[in-house]
Amino acid sequence: MKLKPIMWILLILFSTFGWMSCKKETKEQLSLANIENNVTKLYYGTKGGVTIIGGDGNYSFSFESPLLRAEMTYRNYILFEPLGVGDAAVTIKDSSGNSYILNVTVAYKSEAIVVAKLDAIVVGDNMTVGSQKELKEKALATIPVKVGGGYKFVYTEGEDHDKTNGIVFIYPDKYGNDGIEGTFERVMIKGDDGNYSHVTYSLHYKDINHTFMRWLSKPTGQSSEYQPGQLAEDLTEQYKTAYPDVEQVYTSQIIGSTAVE
Repeated sequence: MKLKPIMWILLILFSTFGWMSCKKETKEQLSLANIENNVTKLYYGTKGGVTIIGGDGNYSFSFESPLLRAEMTYRNYILFEPLGVGDAAVTIKDSSGNSYILNVTVAYKSEAIVVAKLDAIVVGDNMTVGSQKELKEKALATIPVKVGGGYKFVYTEGEDHDKTNGIVFIYPDKYGNDGIEGTFERVMIKGDDGNYSHVTYSLHYKDINHTFMRWLSKPTGQSSEYQPGQLAEDLTEQYKTAYPDVEQVYTSQIIGSTAVE
């Protein structure tokens, strides 16, 4: 009979200890903020990182892939620099033996542009109506895509640069179908205020060259048609000899939609 109180005390102690241990174990579980299914995606040429939560606060990481360079910039933050494209596994641990496997996918960033409308603008006060119409038709014929077609710019050298190169896929009839592969150079140009005012895309494919300008804000001193939301190509010099009275001629591809893939 004297053992029963002792047994009750031991039972309470063990139960309390077990509950505290489970609670402690739950608190120490490692995870990453805003990461689902242990997977994160990075773009080549752009750094990115993850924030560690949980565990005992003493973190370390390791990986064997040549695709990444990484450093712990804060006590619980790992900054990754992609060096190639592909998949890599990163093991994150704390000093208590908890671990977490992060699967990193590195891809090239790409930009999709779908064209919704085509136009050509001819300016020349001394030109005849017939010449203007003829030149407009010739200018329209230089546009490589129809309405519903478009371009996919793949930034193989990284996207976060004022000047960068990559691969372009030109879809003449419908975006995503029967693409023509070429190369491109993109240049970001700043205005007088120090902000980016416009972008130029220089395309090269099948011995054909195009330079499209995309204004990010309405340029001053230009035609009201020459505005953001379009890819414009100035063809004035190309047709100046055949049409000496032309003052300006350019094509306009109105952008229907864009997306980062």
